[in-house]
Amino acid sequence: MAFRLSNTAREYFDNIEETSSTGEFDSMWDKYYFAAMVGIKARDREVTDDEPTADPFVEGVIEDYQDQKFEIYAALITAEIDRQNIPQDEEDEIRELMLDILDSSDPTQLSDYGKRLLNCYAERGHKRLREAGPAPTEFDEFLRRYHQVLEQA
Repeated sequence: MAFRLSNTAREYFDNIEETSSTGEFDSMWDKYYFAAMVGIKARDREVTDDEPTADPFVEGVIEDYQDQKFEIYAALITAEIDRQNIPQDEEDEIRELMLDILDSSDPTQLSDYGKRLLNCYAERGHKRLREAGPAPTEFDEFLRRYHQVLEQA
């Protein structure tokens, strides 16, 4: 199991890069991160059966995100706790969810299920960005829109 963005999501972000004179994404992980954070903040994801089927863009977390990966995973777990309406005092249920999402034996520290969930949050996050209007033609315009979409999530 690996990290995936749908072809539609890739096209959305690629179109921004192709037309922008004000900057670009440093990596496909940047695009994935932007999309995933929108989905996570909104507590909105695709159902796991609708995980994107596009070829994975990377098998693991890239070096630039190694220091942030546990913060991303914590946000993912918190979003799932909220989505599943697990009361904060249900420690056993939360522990079980964490064990389902995390896997200390995997280089990413996520289970296949955890990667699938993150992919589904990223997919829905990209759709929320698209729903906010056509893809911006400048990177700085994308960053402003991203901030607005996050505020509304």
